[in-house]
Amino acid sequence: MKYFLVLTLSCVITGAAFGQASFERIETDAGTIGLAITNFGTLGKPDVRNNPEGGSSMRYPNDTGTEHLFEAGIWIGANYNNAGIRVSTASVTTSGGYARGAAGFEFTADQPLLIRSTNPNDEYYSPASVGEQDIIAEFTDRRRDINGTPINGHDTPLYADVRLESYNWGFPFTENFTILKYEITNNSGLYSSPAPWDSIFVGMYADLVVRNVNTATETGGAFFNKNGVGFLDSLYTAYVFDAGSPDNPSINTYGAMSIIGAEYNGYYFHPSNKEYLEQEGFRAPFVDPSYWLFGSGTGVYVRPGTDLQRYERMATKFPMDSVISGESVREQLRTDGQTGNGNYISMLSIGPFPRLEAGETLTVYFAFSGALKPDEFQGPTGKAVDDDESRVNLYQTLSSVNRVFQGEDKNNNGVLDEGEDTDGNNELTRYLFPTPPDNPNIRVELDAGKVTIYWDKTAEASIDRVSGEQDFEGYRVYRSELGEDLNLQPRMIREYDYDGNDVGYNTGFDEIELPEPVTFEGDTNTYYYAFEMNDMLSGWQYEVSVTAFDRGSEVFEIEGLESSSNVNAVRVFPGTPANDKFGSDEQQYQVGVYPNPYRVNAAWDGASEGERKLYFYNLPAKSEVRIYTISGDIISEFTHDADSYNGDINWYNNYSDDPRVLPGGEHAWDIQSNANQILTTGLYLYSVKDLASGEVQTGKIVIIK
Repeated sequence: MKYFLVLTLSCVITGAAFGQASFERIETDAGTIGLAITNFGTLGKPDVRNNPEGGSSMRYPNDTGTEHLFEAGIWIGANYNNAGIRVSTASVTTSGGYARGAAGFEFTADQPLLIRSTNPNDEYYSPASVGEQDIIAEFTDRRRDINGTPINGHDTPLYADVRLESYNWGFPFTENFTILKYEITNNSGLYSSPAPWDSIFVGMYADLVVRNVNTATETGGAFFNKNGVGFLDSLYTAYVFDAGSPDNPSINTYGAMSIIGAEYNGYYFHPSNKEYLEQEGFRAPFVDPSYWLFGSGTGVYVRPGTDLQRYERMATKFPMDSVISGESVREQLRTDGQTGNGNYISMLSIGPFPRLEAGETLTVYFAFSGALKPDEFQGPTGKAVDDDESRVNLYQTLSSVNRVFQGEDKNNNGVLDEGEDTDGNNELTRYLFPTPPDNPNIRVELDAGKVTIYWDKTAEASIDRVSGEQDFEGYRVYRSELGEDLNLQPRMIREYDYDGNDVGYNTGFDEIELPEPVTFEGDTNTYYYAFEMNDMLSGWQYEVSVTAFDRGSEVFEIEGLESSSNVNAVRVFPGTPANDKFGSDEQQYQVGVYPNPYRVNAAWDGASEGERKLYFYNLPAKSEVRIYTISGDIISEFTHDADSYNGDINWYNNYSDDPRVLPGGEHAWDIQSNANQILTTGLYLYSVKDLASGEVQTGKIVIIK
């Protein structure tokens, strides 16, 4: 936090000199969507295909490799001083994304990125925070160069200063989206002669694409042309889905961007508020999409290249339902990705706003969201499906977006009407919604074929920020299933709640409550509950978590709210604990390998040679493992430390995520030499040395390819 404060203060002090800040990028991670935000006005991370470990672009779910965005950025267009159209763009259609000085990337940073949080325990806690994670950027189009590097073609700025605030929450009904608040100020009077903006449009340019960057093998244009796109008219949402990629495994998802509305001269501007705006003497704005091909499109799909063409794209209704070559434009957009022709750019705009004088501010709200297709639409056959049934989860997410944004504004007119002042402050409060209990703190202990989850009573002391009540009701335990190593989909397996009311199953807590609370060395938490899962296969990856839920809210007319299953989710690998009887002759304490024999493409393996694994088990806490050819040449060796080992091969990088817990007596090997050479079919020998006692055990491994 000190880093951001120092830089922010520096910018304020030197503001008269209009100094520039360096390019920065931060990804949202409070929920399950990882959207990259920069202080140059761009969204996304264009090199995510080639550098998936370097951060997400618009990853959903955040613990997978499924990305939904190449790059996005705001467009602002207006008649400047009644002298002609000017459009300032944060991002445009290019093969490489943002580049210093490149044409179309016309915003520069005024400040470093700032992070805030409503969580008092977070290092970025601030009373000014809106969400559990706020990322704030300030940028401007006034500069014609970036520290001496000219911005190509940027000769006619609007002199717009923009403050972007992104809001993120980790609750189940909020975790799938990010709300973006753009405060756009006409500051022409600060940097030039005061000039009004007329007939203003604000748009969001986005190169939406859905691909699993961890498993995709295609490069270049083939990586981007498997998408189906569309527009939900009544929800003012443009969306994209994977219509035909060969990615396997993959998760079939939707990525979407929405216009929530705008605030102009104290009024809420949105098509849904048409009647009220017209009563007040305003013309209601319209929200409309536009699409063009990344490459050389023709007709309605031609890429706009000039300010006037870009303005017309925002200001002109797109012919979604017109027919071209016997097929509607809407259907072409949805289906072209099935044949590798789906590399479309999406634009979503709102306007016109009548006039913005120098010094005045217009605020526009967007949302970026993700949603899973239901289970019946997962797998290769579900990729191309796009209908009301496949969009059920997307509809639910978009409903939550609007509900969270509206807050007290139940009728969505931007006015605090009678009966809407829930918090009693006589002001319209947005982002006001009941909150579920806090997630309990959990601890996981492993053994061969067994996982035990312990948790504390943190959730039971939670206070709902709307009702002010302690309305905790119970707990839910989640776990993924065997065989989901590469595509984890945890499901609720058990629920416990208070007995004696009309909420839940009234199970009580006797089954999970410990006779006495327990503590663990080096852990400051005290644990009151435990749930034991048996019959779990060693070496396989599972995800486990515990949530808490409440009794719901009568004021907001919603049923019980549940904390996020992702907040305390842990990847676990059942297996043998550290072997403290390594010198014993008993079979149960002998070091071994599984699977043995190892056959290529074991069920838990990834798609490539570098994503294979087998396990050594019954290892001492600190030990040395060596693998030899039958002639005695060492081909691989590693040291095992039960206290620090957390997976050190590519399989974990590509198919697992932190936090994860591995058993103290097991260590995975990628079946490669220390020089990363792929081993062939054959018999191999191994030795395990206990570094504490010096004792050694040996064995054989058979590899069959």
